[in-house]
Amino acid sequence: MQDKKEHSTGFVKNIWNKLHDWWMSFESRHLWTARLIVYFTCLAAVVSVCFYLFQYFNLFHTNVNSARYMLSALVQSQAAIVAIVITLTLIAVQLTASAYSPRVIDIFKKNPDMWILLGCYGVSIIYGLFLLKRVVGVEGEFVSQSAIWSLGRFSISFEFCVSLAYWLGAFTFVALFPYMLNIIGLLKPQKIIKRLAAEITKDKILNLKEDPIQPIMDIIHGSIMKYDLGTTRVGLKAVTDQVIKVIDSDKEKEISKSFCVHLARVSRLAISKEDEDSTVEVIKSLAKFGNSTAEKELKDAISQVVMSLGGVGVDAAKKGLEFATSQALNYLGKVGIAAAENKLEDVAKQAAGIIVSVEKESIEKRFVSVAWGATRPLMDIGMSAAKNKLEDATRQAAKGIMVVGIAAAKNKLEDATSEAAMDLLVIGGVAVENELELATRSVALSLVRVGITAGENRLKNATLQAALSLAT
Repeated sequence: MQDKKEHSTGFVKNIWNKLHDWWMSFESRHLWTARLIVYFTCLAAVVSVCFYLFQYFNLFHTNVNSARYMLSALVQSQAAIVAIVITLTLIAVQLTASAYSPRVIDIFKKNPDMWILLGCYGVSIIYGLFLLKRVVGVEGEFVSQSAIWSLGRFSISFEFCVSLAYWLGAFTFVALFPYMLNIIGLLKPQKIIKRLAAEITKDKILNLKEDPIQPIMDIIHGSIMKYDLGTTRVGLKAVTDQVIKVIDSDKEKEISKSFCVHLARVSRLAISKEDEDSTVEVIKSLAKFGNSTAEKELKDAISQVVMSLGGVGVDAAKKGLEFATSQALNYLGKVGIAAAENKLEDVAKQAAGIIVSVEKESIEKRFVSVAWGATRPLMDIGMSAAKNKLEDATRQAAKGIMVVGIAAAKNKLEDATSEAAMDLLVIGGVAVENELELATRSVALSLVRVGITAGENRLKNATLQAALSLAT
């Protein structure tokens, strides 16, 4: 019995989640239509309930003086309420703009709820004033029940019109609930970012007068200043996903440059604040964009990503952010592998060269975690390049490992030097299997130079490892 109940609850929850997801998707695509549906649904529900209650309690009879008093009070209360609500909304907009970015004012300006609510109150107030003008009769007399207009089988009396004014008044009060829920939700940075991200299109990115990415970047900058990692993560994800969606082979260079420049600025701010978590989020966003553009074979875009990742890695290393540096190297390796797998040899070579720059900076800072796996990203790129018969990229990876290995040997980092020798052996083996003669020679030469440098610095184990790798 318990299992059946849980199954039923799970089924209902699943249906609810699907309906919720569908509605959110519909609202994002047709905002005005979705909000109008909400308010018209409220109107239909309130009018239906009020009509039923008036019939049930036989309330379709109103004294003339009572009608005048009720309509007058209703109009005045509606005018006061709408004035207070709009004033508070504008104050909230001002505070939100000062907290995030002045550009978020456009989000509230384009939000249909305020305009729909103003329309509802305006119609109800004008209708109430019109009825107030039309109420006639002496004291103690009831409002006329005579039909003033017929609609098929239904006849409409002035009494019904007065009652409708009350129902519209009830609706305008009920309409405040969805309005406030929407406005409060819109004050959340996640909702604002989502709306701003929807504005990012290829044409707007290429428009020199209007940069659709900048408003989100303003929010991200503010969140970094407040060490608000959650908002930073949401903002970076939203802008990255949207740019990935709009980028294609047409104008890829301009779009990727605009995106990477923005992320480079964010990374510099995060690094200057020594906010390692935010720096890592920027690195992940760049890597996600790089992998996506590699799959689409967008050479200029992925090249821009590689340069940006390298810049972040070097800046993080100079600032002493060890974890961020290791993450930059890790994702540089992954982007380089993606480039090699998609036959983008120039980009794979570029990634290998930039990794060397970051590695040398890390070794000088003597980062233990980075030094231990210093040449692993280069080895991964070299292996992928060799498997795809990209000889120049394989040679570049081998040369990079040699440079890192020599730098490690000069800094007396024996483990890192030994690892460089072992990684060269792995690349050499793959190069031999794929009959890459020049790459194999480059690996052998690199091993010789690493071994000599290790011997000059009296690193016995590293020298032995280089010799064994060369012999193998």
